[in-house]
Amino acid sequence: MNASVLMAIVTEDVADKALDIATAEGIKGATILPASGISQSPATTFFGLTFQDTMKMLVWIAETEKANLAAKVMKDKLNLDSPRQGLALTLQIDQLHGLNL
Repeated sequence: MNASVLMAIVTEDVADKALDIATAEGIKGATILPASGISQSPATTFFGLTFQDTMKMLVWIAETEKANLAAKVMKDKLNLDSPRQGLALTLQIDQLHGLNL
């Protein structure tokens, strides 16, 4: 069986939606971490103040086919092509021990 890491780094307001998408695709057991980035410039408000959304990093291990499909659904449903929304990616796992998918 091929396994992949599915990772979504998204704004806090859509993190629950990302979890729901993964669950709908049959993926369970997320690890959730607070996240922030430094490569993206913060948004400037009308008073000249800067603001950066709170982010969460969600990580799952799943069958590759399910992980890839979930990442595509997240892209579409969470509007990840828009600036500052986040990203979803998959990484192939060469070896997996301690988890039976």
